[in-house]
Amino acid sequence: MVDAISQNLTLDFYNTQAMQYVAETVDLDVSTIRNFFLNLIPRGGHILDLGCGSGRDSRFFLNHGYSVTAVDASSALAKLASEFIGKAVENRSFQELDYSETFDGIWACASLLHCPKSEMDSVMHKITQALKPNGIVYMSFKYGEGERVDERGRFFNDYTDADMTQLIAEHADLEVVEVFTESKPLRSGFQTWLNVFAKKQIK
Repeated sequence: MVDAISQNLTLDFYNTQAMQYVAETVDLDVSTIRNFFLNLIPRGGHILDLGCGSGRDSRFFLNHGYSVTAVDASSALAKLASEFIGKAVENRSFQELDYSETFDGIWACASLLHCPKSEMDSVMHKITQALKPNGIVYMSFKYGEGERVDERGRFFNDYTDADMTQLIAEHADLEVVEVFTESKPLRSGFQTWLNVFAKKQIK
């Protein structure tokens, strides 16, 4: 199980290695997934970029006419992303979300994979609250099981499609739209990713 030290070390990594992380990720091609996401939300809608990292996707959304609220738990990344997208990025964690029916879409690309499984239910509840009815959340995780710390000292929670489907099923206001895997280059090798799209149902 993850402990507070692992979480702090993860945040320390992003704060101390922010420039390197931005350089590694700012030009990654996520256009296929991003276009799938945008096709599910209203044109010009309000998007929460949850764990925005470099600001790569926030910038794309803004440049294509969407309203964007960007947040990141790393103060260093939030600062760099603010400069990159030309607007303030909120420095807050997943656990600190407190929006109510604000967003047409929530984009959590390779971010919630740092949230301990013991806190995922609570965070999923906050995400559901933050979505407007019919709102869409996109999440991506490294494919696998359990929790671990990588060679860089970062904590990860890995999910299979079955585990993620079960997690979403425990939140009555959410329904699965699409769950699928894909393999992509990552540094010196390949990584299998789990992509998840879910929709907030209208009661």
